Amino acid sequence: MKISVIGGGSAYTPGLVEGLIKIHQEVPYRELCLMDIDAPKLKTVTAIVRKIVSETLPEVKVSSTLDRIEAIKGSAFILCQIRVGGLAGRVLDERIPLKYQVIGQETVGPGGFAMALRTLPEMYAIAQDIKEYAPDAWLINYSNPSGMVAAMLAKYTDINAISICDVPIGVQHYIATLLKLPREQVKLDYVGLNHLGWFRKVFVDGKDIMPMLEDMARTTDILAMLPGEDDKTLHESEMMLRIFKKLGVIPSSYLQYYYLTRESLDAQLAAAKTRGEVVQGIEKELLAHFEDVAQHEDAHLWKSRGGQWHSELMVGITSAIYNDTGQEYVINVINKGCVPGMDPEACVEIPCLIDKRGVRPLHVDRPGTDMLGLMQLVAAYETLTVETAMEQDYNKALRALNLNPLVPSLEVAEKILNEYIEAHGDFITLK
Repeated sequence: MKISVIGGGSAYTPGLVEGLIKIHQEVPYRELCLMDIDAPKLKTVTAIVRKIVSETLPEVKVSSTLDRIEAIKGSAFILCQIRVGGLAGRVLDERIPLKYQVIGQETVGPGGFAMALRTLPEMYAIAQDIKEYAPDAWLINYSNPSGMVAAMLAKYTDINAISICDVPIGVQHYIATLLKLPREQVKLDYVGLNHLGWFRKVFVDGKDIMPMLEDMARTTDILAMLPGEDDKTLHESEMMLRIFKKLGVIPSSYLQYYYLTRESLDAQLAAAKTRGEVVQGIEKELLAHFEDVAQHEDAHLWKSRGGQWHSELMVGITSAIYNDTGQEYVINVINKGCVPGMDPEACVEIPCLIDKRGVRPLHVDRPGTDMLGLMQLVAAYETLTVETAMEQDYNKALRALNLNPLVPSLEVAEKILNEYIEAHGDFITLK
């Protein structure tokens, strides 16, 4: 069995591979193939991955290639983590809206819109290659914007595909950490869209413990109880707590941009760098570190970019499909009536069972009116954005961006759109 990673030059890849090593007895692959279009990054990451794998699974071949078709051929699972336009593209996505006093964020608001216009055509091309060269393979996509990728793959292709996000499993981990419980013992009543969702109830041994969590939030310094998190994660956790204390429901961290828009914008405008620029620095340091570690005998000296939930989710879903376990994960799927009040064709993010047939969505309770209203608006924007990316229609692009609730006016939408087209060059082409 062959497992391929498209975007294999990512700083996340060594952590992903360590997760794959842990499931080797469950999923007995014989080859790991790393594919990327960035030759220097791919060379560096492949060197450290080979050292990691050779120490534990010497029988597994680690290959690398710049040729996507070569990676896809013969693969049973294709794990995708691409960023079209690289981190430089992310910086543009974030910087341009800030000029107009609009949130500049990777997947939310105008930034997510520009990311979708670049990413969806490339994901469609990947799907077409899979259809031709590995039609029985499973594509497990982690590339953002994951929800719109899921919607595009469902509407425009017929390959086996699952699009995931690690926010729900991350919150599940945090709650389990606070309660000193295994993650699997904590069950979530979650509903929303990708990067726009709510944890309405939290169950431990069948009992809803949300009232206890509300009491903890009022009486305990929860942030101090989180183990060694970076500044970004602590800030996101603080914003989530502010919303939780006011509304009594645990929000996705990305809801800060909708519920605390002015506060989030002020913080971005005051920052010396965008998050994309910060990540550029982190990646540069990590790749230099990888090169250094690759020269030493002990590959386990390497330090991670993070992303343990990214790895756990990807490898867990791979194992659930291969072993037909029916494991429950939160997945991006076409609604088809699972979320009452939402369009049947909208892409929602809800708990699903994963087995050899793929994704089996679970029905959830109807969201509250405020949740449903925001979901419906953003889902309409996402539907238009997917159509824009696939049709490359300028007028539809303008209407989609104007519909986004973080964009204040049609005039501002037009200015941001035109700047994106000019700044991104061939990555965004509209007619």
